[in-house]
Amino acid sequence: MATTPRALTDLAGSNLLNRELSWLDLNKRVLDLAADPSEPLLERVKFCSIFSSNLDEFFMVRVAGLLDQVIARVNVRSPDGRTPQQALAEVRERVLELTAAQSRLWREELVPALASEGIVVGTVDDATPEEHAELELTFARQIYPVLTPLAVGPGQPFPYISGLSLSLGVTVRDPDTGEERFARVKVPETLPRFVSIGGRGLMIPLEGVISHFLSWVFPGMELTERAAFRLTRDGDTEISDDADDLLGAVETELRKRRFGAVVRLEVSSSISAKRSLSFGLASLRWV
Repeated sequence: MATTPRALTDLAGSNLLNRELSWLDLNKRVLDLAADPSEPLLERVKFCSIFSSNLDEFFMVRVAGLLDQVIARVNVRSPDGRTPQQALAEVRERVLELTAAQSRLWREELVPALASEGIVVGTVDDATPEEHAELELTFARQIYPVLTPLAVGPGQPFPYISGLSLSLGVTVRDPDTGEERFARVKVPETLPRFVSIGGRGLMIPLEGVISHFLSWVFPGMELTERAAFRLTRDGDTEISDDADDLLGAVETELRKRRFGAVVRLEVSSSISAKRSLSFGLASLRWV
């Protein structure tokens, strides 16, 4: 019986690894190190961070390339037998699985282990009255002055959001008119990632502190919902070897990279389905 070209492709694909999926398997080994109790605790936390950094780069380059192929309607199968659409679907499933495992590891193992060593990673609700008073003073003096909220109204373009920057998406309502608006508050990158309060080692994520005191940022408004979110943009660069000015070509590509298309949106799991739709204003290509 004659073998068709499609059958030959499937046969070859069954013996080959997909480039993107095998990279995710490699990054899983980093996560496995974070889960290894024989590793020093701070090294485990560091491996957890490296896993996330690797994943950011993966989306900026590998996933961005797959999305370009999907948008261009490229249906050519890769050597492993997958179309870009199939590879992208499997990448999504695998990434969700890995990030869920990372979240469980952080919440159930690393945070309790850090607490046992005097490094308490918690929330504002974990603060004592004395610590809360100190936290309010810290917010007033160091955090509140550098916050720049941006509101989005009817007919207004969605504000530019830089890649890999952490923000709070806030829905506010005018109690007099009932008008509801979406606003974005960027978490300042110039401040430490955690706010240390009191003498017992309590450390609160910066976005959690800002979220707690959002009424200071929107006085007289009702806060109907708030959620942290983060964008990843296309960071794939192409520089021709024939460029007359190589340095100029690199600078141009780096400027374009800053405004690359969105390839990933990470949103707090607590956000409602209704508010999730409002994030579509960011012209997302893949979530």
